[in-house]
Amino acid sequence: MVLSPCHVKEINIKSGPNSGSKVPLATVVVIDQSEIKKKVILWRTAALWALTVFLGDIILLTDVTVYEDHWVGETVLQSTFTSQLLNLGSYSSVQPEEYSNIVSDVVLQDLLAHVSSKHSYLRDLRLRPPQEVSSVEFVALEQLQPGVLVHALLRVVDVTVLTEAVYSYRGQKQSKVLLTVEQAQGQHYVLILWGCGAAWYPQLQRKKDYIWEFKYLFVQRNYISENLELHTTPWSSCECLFDDDIRAITFKAKFQKSMSSFVKMSDLATHLEEKCSGVILVKVQILELVFHATTAQQIVINAHSSLKSIFSSLSNITYTGCAKCGLELETDENKIYKQCFSCLPCTTKKIYYRPALMTIADGLSKVCVHVGSKVMEKILLNISPDWLSRVIAPPSEVTYGLVAADVLHSLLAACGAPCVLKVQSLFVLEENSYPLQQDLSLLDFLPAWGACS
Repeated sequence: MVLSPCHVKEINIKSGPNSGSKVPLATVVVIDQSEIKKKVILWRTAALWALTVFLGDIILLTDVTVYEDHWVGETVLQSTFTSQLLNLGSYSSVQPEEYSNIVSDVVLQDLLAHVSSKHSYLRDLRLRPPQEVSSVEFVALEQLQPGVLVHALLRVVDVTVLTEAVYSYRGQKQSKVLLTVEQAQGQHYVLILWGCGAAWYPQLQRKKDYIWEFKYLFVQRNYISENLELHTTPWSSCECLFDDDIRAITFKAKFQKSMSSFVKMSDLATHLEEKCSGVILVKVQILELVFHATTAQQIVINAHSSLKSIFSSLSNITYTGCAKCGLELETDENKIYKQCFSCLPCTTKKIYYRPALMTIADGLSKVCVHVGSKVMEKILLNISPDWLSRVIAPPSEVTYGLVAADVLHSLLAACGAPCVLKVQSLFVLEENSYPLQQDLSLLDFLPAWGACS
């Protein structure tokens, strides 16, 4: 059973006939009924498998070798050129009889029983169909799900090279290129080019506004903005489509159709009943904001919260994180912030607002929406989180924090004015149209004039 999949990285070969070339590498931690954990090192093409498995998946690995890592002092398993991986799916959905011609019924049932008794917490995970490298599909952007490999037809809107996003690890440097892409008018997503993908920059820059086919992209959630992003992998490819290509013609037809229905206003009850993924505008009342300061502590702000209590909680709804990736940094026993090792040599820190869970209501309909750090800052009049303790205009003692607290107090007041929210919704439905997953994220905040009734 998979305990922890990991992201793929590339390493430089320093000796031998392939010296100087880069090789994909991934590590997956697995466990069986013996309760012994082992790392499986996946090399080259096999590293792609790490992007197709999830926590709790039951997998069959063939033709792996045992390797003694004397540097670390542990025994690991390694893939070979003849290795194969079969993903049977999440342990709670595996039917042993389906695989009786491949795996011993007794062995598989023994493993499933063990996982059910010792790792029962995995039963609460959302079921995902097993993904195979040979069956990666083209997707619509509004249907994206994190942790999945996809192909996509995209129109490139903008190309940006982030010079500050160059990192170094053991002398290896890699630049990061951000593409703004869309499939429907105005519904922008981010595609990040890494490694070899960054070399596509010149041709993409020359052919902006063209339609491109991208393959083997990996979907990840940005935990600062709460948005889903596309990332290239070592196996990604791109192709610019000619205007007479049937793929381009079909794309343009859908794109033109989307222009006529660009971000329409909707009421919450209708949208939840239709269960259609996409971007909408809704005029709603904001009832509550919940911030998770730690795993055990959460800060709740609503109409019952006083201005004083909101002001005193501001320090807990911000955190110090890595300036590059936004990861929250822990402190040691001397209250000194630890480094973000994945972003070294960058050691710069930055203060962020914590993401929040916002409860909104439209009449009798009520739903929760994820709010990322950047949108939270916009709600607070673009007051930077590191300005909260600053005085606005000396000798006045009014701080930016007091203004931010007043904004939240007014926003959540029982008779506060309604707001117009731009919301990205994702519905994953079963065959009977019952929602298996409902995920709403706030893209933009537009205060609206209103009055108390």
